[in-house]
Amino acid sequence: TLPTMNKQTLYPFTEHALVFLLGAGIFLSKPVIYVSTGLLTLYFLVRLATDTQYRQEAFANKLIIVALAIYIFGIVAGLIMQISTDDLALIARKSLYLVIFAPLLLAFRCATSRGFALAGALGGFWIAALLTLISIPNADSTRIAGATWLVDVWGVLCGFLVVFLTPFIFDQRWSKQWRLFFAVTALLAFVLLILSGARGPWLGAAAALFVYLLLFQWKTLGLLTLVAALAYFPAKHLFPTQINHITDRAMSVTQTQAVGSNWIRLTLWQLSIEHTKEKAREAPGVLLLGSGSDAHFPDFSEFTERTSMISNEDKERLASYGYPSNDIHNMYLDSIAKHGLIWTLANILFFISVAFVAWRYRTPPNQTPLAAPAVILYFLITGITYTLLPHFATTFMVFFALLACTSNKPTRKNHA
Repeated sequence: TLPTMNKQTLYPFTEHALVFLLGAGIFLSKPVIYVSTGLLTLYFLVRLATDTQYRQEAFANKLIIVALAIYIFGIVAGLIMQISTDDLALIARKSLYLVIFAPLLLAFRCATSRGFALAGALGGFWIAALLTLISIPNADSTRIAGATWLVDVWGVLCGFLVVFLTPFIFDQRWSKQWRLFFAVTALLAFVLLILSGARGPWLGAAAALFVYLLLFQWKTLGLLTLVAALAYFPAKHLFPTQINHITDRAMSVTQTQAVGSNWIRLTLWQLSIEHTKEKAREAPGVLLLGSGSDAHFPDFSEFTERTSMISNEDKERLASYGYPSNDIHNMYLDSIAKHGLIWTLANILFFISVAFVAWRYRTPPNQTPLAAPAVILYFLITGITYTLLPHFATTFMVFFALLACTSNKPTRKNHA
């Protein structure tokens, strides 16, 4: 084992560095997310092996036990169903959010670790945001992607940050200067979310913010509604093209036939639901445990070709858009098809449990824990139109939810 003196300095330093790295990587770099996630997993395993008190603390936490159990089940289910080696590696890698849940939860009980994580995330966002703003004059699309992420993931990320920071703005424990900084950051993230044109995150953020503000800041909700109504016509006069584009983009959600992306989603969902029903009748094991990503695509394509539930004209229209593909554009249907009903339900119930725990930590002056159920609600609603499970977005959600819900826990010294 490491000398006591070394462990007392090494463990806190390692935790602070890794949570800062993950926070910054979320906005800046996919490889940094891979590296920090891998290092957090390694750190957790080493700490379990060398630190008795840490091990006892980890295994005394029911949420940590459940997260690790779901992770192991996902791999075991893949082995039972004999999915491909690539698929097994994919589920092991993409569901690592269930493993890093433990070291993040334990690290974030320390106020200093939370500070490093928040600094990493906010610093990463401001760098990415400024790079994005600089690139806007050269943008060749009406939808503005982030400088560091493709447009849809960037929209998901900006939505996460807006929802995450809103309760911070109303948390009385922060100074006025910090609350103003949170408000400015959230406003910038909101503007970039709108510019991304990502309708799924628009819907998710609108729903999550509406629920939070209605329950806890209803006066602010009324004020924001009034300000938005009063600002609409002057904004439309000053920026007619941009406002019309945003309005048209928002209204296009209701156009299920004329707008291709809407029609594709609805058609894919209908096909997936029927495919799921067929599995329930003919291959219940596949429905419960999943087929793996590689096997799902040819199976779904074959089902689409032979089914009579949509016309040949619709099949041709679907093919003209390049579908079906290996993305159903709905995280619930997609996850059930590839990873099974049991694993999918276990994840969703686990996320809801985390939200419930955070909900219990709230107090009137301490609004920060409410950011956890807010970001989880945002994730669950955005997942109706985006495939986010398992995905980078699941890691984003776990990071933000844990950073919020541990903020009202007693400060924990880094045990060594």
